[in-house]
Parts: sequence; structure tokens; C-alpha cells
Amino acid sequence: MEMELSLEQYETLLKLVYMGDWVISTLQAKDRSEDEPDTDSRFADVVRHVFSQAEHAGLGNIVQIDQNNGEPYLTREFEEESGLVDILEDYEDEVFWQALIERLAHRDFLRHYGETAISQMAIEERIEKETPFHDKWAQEFHENGLENIKI
Repeated sequence: MEMELSLEQYETLLKLVYMGDWVISTLQAKDRSEDEPDTDSRFADVVRHVFSQAEHAGLGNIVQIDQNNGEPYLTREFEEESGLVDILEDYEDEVFWQALIERLAHRDFLRHYGETAISQMAIEERIEKETPFHDKWAQEFHENGLENIKI
């Protein structure tokens, strides 16, 4: 199967593949020890293939080949100039705040109503009753960040 992409589309594809690889690699690294190999090479194979075609597509200036292992990678300059680093930092920040809000809201919801009562609620009622806890934490972090969080 062959895909026709403009130079701009291929550059966008490289960015998307890089970001997807970054997410997958982060998750895989978390789930394995240092000496354990990648658990799923399908992702790495696609990354390698898309990156290795960059020169043929006219974007060889943004992909380099590692001299030690022969793996293609995006240049540091391209990562920084293209905004990829900023996008990934914004993503990490958003995931952090959303996860923190969701977990604290759910904890408080459980403490307030108890598992038994919650298990008997219809989904609509659960959402309605958990939303104020979510809103409380979202407001707190919006106004104060982590300043008021203490143990």
C-alpha cells in the first residue's frame, strides 16, 4: 500500500508518529525493568519505517540516523523548533491536573457517600453527585495550584 502525502503532510505525520512513540515508550518504560526488552515492537517498527522514509520524502534534514544502532530519529533542532517539546509538555501538564482532579474528586465522593450507596446509584445520579467534588478540586487548583496541598 502506498500513500501520497505532500511535504507538509509528511512532516505532520512525522510529528504525530514522534508524539505517539513518546507516549507508548513512556508507558512501556514504566511497565518493564531496565534489562527487559520492549514488550511490543510493532510500534517501534512503524516509527522506524516512517522515519526512515523521511529522506525519500524530502525531509532528510529533520531525521538523522544513530551511528551506534542505525535507528532513525528526529533531530533535536526539529523537536524544539517544530513545537513538539512544547506540545508534549502541555500534554503532560494537562494529564497531570486532570488525573489529580479526577482522583481527588472520586476519593471525596467515595468518602462522602460510601461504596454501597454509590453502587446503588444510577449512572446519571453518580455523575450529578460526583460533579461538585470535581468542580471543587478544579476551582482549587485553578486558583492556587498545589499551594494548599499538605500531608
